[in-house]
Amino acid sequence: MIQLLGNAALLYLPSAYQALALACLVVVVLGLVAIGAALAGRDRLPEADLLVGWSVVAGIVVVFGGWLGVSLTILSAVSLLLALGSALVLWRRRQAPLDGGVLRILVWMVPILVATASMEPSQWDEFSQWLPNARYLTLFDTFPGPGNPPTDSVFPAYPPAMTVIYLLSSRLGGHYFDTVAPWFNLLLLASSARLVVRLFRGDDGAGWSATAWGVLAVTALGTTFVPKLVFSGYADTATAVAVAFSAILGLQLRQGGGRGLQFAAVFALLPMTKQGNFALMALLLGALVFDCLRHGDGVTRFGKQLALTMVPVIVVSLAWRLHVTAGVGELSVRAVSDWEWALLPDMLNSMAGVILSKGGYFGAGFLLVAIAVLGLGRQRLVTLFALCFLGYNIFLLVVYLAILAGYESAHAASYWRYNTHLGMLEMFVLTQVIGQRVGRLGAISLARRAALAVGGLAAIIIPFAAVKYIRFDRNPAKMDALRVIRDMAPLLPPAARLTVIDARGTGFYGNFTNYHLGYGQHVSQNLSTFNTAELAKVLTEHRPDYIWLRTQNPEVARILAQDPDASHLLKAEGDGWRVVKSWPFPPGIDPAGEKD
Repeated sequence: MIQLLGNAALLYLPSAYQALALACLVVVVLGLVAIGAALAGRDRLPEADLLVGWSVVAGIVVVFGGWLGVSLTILSAVSLLLALGSALVLWRRRQAPLDGGVLRILVWMVPILVATASMEPSQWDEFSQWLPNARYLTLFDTFPGPGNPPTDSVFPAYPPAMTVIYLLSSRLGGHYFDTVAPWFNLLLLASSARLVVRLFRGDDGAGWSATAWGVLAVTALGTTFVPKLVFSGYADTATAVAVAFSAILGLQLRQGGGRGLQFAAVFALLPMTKQGNFALMALLLGALVFDCLRHGDGVTRFGKQLALTMVPVIVVSLAWRLHVTAGVGELSVRAVSDWEWALLPDMLNSMAGVILSKGGYFGAGFLLVAIAVLGLGRQRLVTLFALCFLGYNIFLLVVYLAILAGYESAHAASYWRYNTHLGMLEMFVLTQVIGQRVGRLGAISLARRAALAVGGLAAIIIPFAAVKYIRFDRNPAKMDALRVIRDMAPLLPPAARLTVIDARGTGFYGNFTNYHLGYGQHVSQNLSTFNTAELAKVLTEHRPDYIWLRTQNPEVARILAQDPDASHLLKAEGDGWRVVKSWPFPPGIDPAGEKD
């Protein structure tokens, strides 16, 4: 029993570092909520307060930090003063930023927060760009660019809204925290869960039963709830939430007042979150204009309102573009003549395979498209989703043709992940449709009690019952690699050129190693199953100072014959290699494993 409790503590209890990071994040989020609530006033959608405050602070950082080069510490202090001023405004208004429904949502989310409180970063793109970007801001108090220290990120020009959350939490705690993004994503889902309840009920009510089901709707029952996206530093969850809230607020633009301001802020968050979000923005704007024309709701007035809300979008987008033109990296579109037309049949086949394998999301999506086309539903949100759903999938096909290439194009890389960007909007639409049907049937007290029991138990039990799917950061191979890297770091001189060889892996451990060795480009060559044939050339033409031999295949074993049941740090000596240290693999693990 003592050992069992010890293992549970190891799995669930956060370290002191993680507990401090979580505490700092909570303070940051409360500050953002206060800013959003004070700015939009009483005539607002309260669930959007976090997104509005986040957008305001991210916009300040983009314009004054990215474009004008103002110290990020100064901007963090400005954000703190803005939060304190907003709290004072709310106090004078006698206005609470969090209502009872939100607090009940947070109570129901305690189990999933506990299950993930000790999570560590573990996903590919976290180590190649998201975390290096955040670490750079924390270390150097500025964005990369001419005259600044070199960046060690693959894509340093990725929009910085998510990295702003790392920055603010780290500045508050006086230490770089790289674990806050999963918790921030959960708090975004909490805001979404509260809105789910509102859409389902059609009013402000939010009892214990409704809020439990609201949490389930955005987590276990969500059509695009992917733990590896939610519990990571990826910006996909933030994108999905911002898109969904933009759709809701866009349909409420006619109300004017705080709703218009909220739409402007949340919509401006999209270009600051992901580069590809401009496509979603264009589709959403087109759908809103179509909705206005279809219903004849004062087209001229609506057009003026929409144009006015575009001012923040234009400002932050131009400010970031001016920063990017300074020479930092991002993805780019190729000339039409260079598009991957020959791979089009493979792309379509790969996309079809994903559609068939993810029947929940795509099935519901095509059903809602049918409802919109046949006019079976009166909800404007249905049509809005249908237009975005069809348009976005056409856009993704263009991405595979015009931006990605080779293997990624032919296999429609991340097609499912990109579609999750519309997942929260789909859940909002489904919730509204189902809620109206259920409302017509009425409800009896017995049914309410049963719903509370089932929803509440599910919200409590599921996070722990599904812990092996949530705690993918506990992958034995990754934990072993991290142990070795921390042991290896003191053995490497500061300027050493390191080659990582993972002959049976995909190249993940090269990025993993480079990040965990600290700031800088430590890994000069990253050899995986795709390019180990280049090993002889690397060792002669780009001779590294050290090699970390993680896994071997026959080609590698022929050149660097070492014990295959261990990883080895090798140092160049003369024409050969000396073993500095070896680390036997723990029993039963696949050292090349990275997927869970």
